[in-house]
This record gives sequence, structure tokens and C-alpha cells, in this order.
Amino acid sequence: MTMRLGGKVTVITGASSGLGEATARRFAREGALLVLGDIREDAGLALADSLGAQFMLCDVTREADVAALVARASEVHGRLDCMINNAGQLGAVGRVEEIEDRAWHDTLAVLLDSVFYGMKHAAKAMRPCGQGVILSTSSAAGLAPLGPHAYTAAKHAVIGLTRSVAAELAGDGIRVNAVAPGNVPTRMTELAYGDAEAMRKAAQARNPLGRVVEADEIAGAFAYLASDDAINVTGQVIAPDAGLVECRLDSAYYARPATYFDADGDRAGR
Repeated sequence: MTMRLGGKVTVITGASSGLGEATARRFAREGALLVLGDIREDAGLALADSLGAQFMLCDVTREADVAALVARASEVHGRLDCMINNAGQLGAVGRVEEIEDRAWHDTLAVLLDSVFYGMKHAAKAMRPCGQGVILSTSSAAGLAPLGPHAYTAAKHAVIGLTRSVAAELAGDGIRVNAVAPGNVPTRMTELAYGDAEAMRKAAQARNPLGRVVEADEIAGAFAYLASDDAINVTGQVIAPDAGLVECRLDSAYYARPATYFDADGDRAGR
């Protein structure tokens, strides 16, 4: 493992499980100095202790909690190099006419408001330094209708916010990008499929590359974007989804005999 993140002060929300935990472990292996936030205190403290990291109890739907998490990084390490807005949940599920107002707003609070808070306070900390990286977890559902309504709307919005904030902060030397995972085996995605085995089978069947994308592989995408290898990358969305979004037609579609059809739909020689 390289140390391309050596000394980079990084805040991760939703860090105690799933993609957040995998990203924390990957960043620690690559030398980052971590400040982790989560609503699960016991799991968060245990993870932080194992990685030599800082931990704070953080409800990302409360702006004051997110601001305090960013402030902890500056207090302990003197700066903030990377902010990863990762906290998430599946949220409201059901037919559009049956989703309750409270469930809709609670879903967007976790999946979208929290990203805004993270970007806002990270930008405040990074501007004086003239550098920094802000990363957020979107989803393949942010690129195509592949999830529940509220989840899909929020993840699309994360991508839009990423692009607009990237445009604002580019002049300050701050890069802003998003990662859009597909079907990754985590506790949250298992809920959508019933259990881990069903989730893995569905993912392998749906992904054009025919493989299950693991959480550490998504963490690798975050590590790349946080590193100087991505020094020229901003306003972008990386989708390590095994082709789920972009490769809708499989190889069988293209395996038909080569021919040419003219405007009338007739075969013509070429």
C-alpha cells in the first residue's frame, strides 16, 4: 500500500460502518490523519481507536454537529485537507403517492442537507489555506432511476451540488468531486434486497462486468480523488459500478451479424 495520503487531514461522516468504515480503513492505510463522525458512538470509538483516529458523535442532520466535526480537525491537526460527506441511509421507500411528508424530509436531511453542511464548513476551513478536497457519496441512483424516489432525488441533487460548488471553489484551489457506487454489499444495501446473499447474487447478475463491487474498491476511488493523482480532477462524478449505469446493452446485443440498414430500414451493401 502506498502512502499517497500521508499526513492528509481527513474528516469522514458516517464512518462507523459500510462505505464510511471501508474508506476510513483505506485512508488510514495510506497515511491519512482521520477525524471520524457518526451517530453510532460505540462502533465509531472502536474504529477510531483501532486506526489511531479522532472520533466525535455527529448527527449530520444538525449543522452544528457537522461544523464541530470540521472544527475538531482544525483544532487537532491545524488544518483540513479532505472532507468526505458519506453519511447515508436508504430512507423513504414506497409508491410516490404513499410516501409521507416526514419520511421524505427525513431522507433528504440525511442524504442531501448533510452534504450541504459538510461542503459549507469544509469550504470555510479550506479557503484560507488555498487548497483542499471535498468529496461526497452519491450513487448510481444519482445517475439513473435505480433506487427509491427520495433516495434517487437526493443522490441526483448531490451530483448537481458537487458540480456547482466545484465551479465556485476552483479559484480557491479546492477540488470538489463525487463518487457514485452501484450495488455494494453493505448493511444499507442488504436491507433493500433482504439479506447479504440475495444482494450479492442480484449485484453479480445486474452488473455488466459480472462481479460484485466491494466496499474497499469504492474506498479506493475516494483515495484516488483525495490524492495528488487527481490534482486536475474537479466537478466530476466517478461511478465505480461495474458498468451498471453506462453499459445497459450486453455483448449479446452486439453479436448480431454485421450489416447496414438504410433510412427505409432495408439492408444495403456497404
